[in-house]
Amino acid sequence: MEILQLTISGIALGCIYALIALGFVLIYKATETVNFAQGEFMMLGAFAGVVLTLMGLPLWLAVPLTVAGMAGFGMLVERLAIRPILGQPQFTVVMLTIGMGYVMRGAITMVPGIGAGTHTLPVPYQGMVWRAGGLVLSVEQVAVIAATAGLCVLLYGVFRYSRIGVAMQASSQNQLAACYMGIPVRRLNGLVWGLSAAVAALAGLLLAPITFVHASMACWG
Repeated sequence: MEILQLTISGIALGCIYALIALGFVLIYKATETVNFAQGEFMMLGAFAGVVLTLMGLPLWLAVPLTVAGMAGFGMLVERLAIRPILGQPQFTVVMLTIGMGYVMRGAITMVPGIGAGTHTLPVPYQGMVWRAGGLVLSVEQVAVIAATAGLCVLLYGVFRYSRIGVAMQASSQNQLAACYMGIPVRRLNGLVWGLSAAVAALAGLLLAPITFVHASMACWG
């Protein structure tokens, strides 16, 4: 029974890494670039959710606002920082995203009363456990596994059945051919960066109730 419990804990932790990896893959497959600031996106999402709850917003409203806000932030980063250097050597994008990560982490630590401290996201199931015989399951870990599975199914449906998803697949296979076929490749690239940032934010929000939110949380990426 103890082995099963440890296995479930490992799966929950692996789901967080899976969400971060999903963000990496989304960007790389669509734009052939790697975002080394993905961990910082996760950190920003967690901090944004905590700040919104500290401002008095209910959790059911803070979470979608955080995810939507991070999606917009990801699209803005792509438009202002990534798009102007497309066509340059890959190492340029690598160094740029690493630099952005340091800037975001440093900016968070300078926020008075928030950045230098540690916080947790107050969720209604925090500290709750389910008991089944000799098995004790943390509800927080179950929520992580369920949310990750649900998101994977949702993304599969988007890429498999929606026009945007099919266009993203076409762009990832051959951007030039997709452009000749009338697919707005640049818009799709921005959308992919926004989607990746939203996934990272969700990973941060799922991790926040389990551990303390701090700027060093970015190292999970």
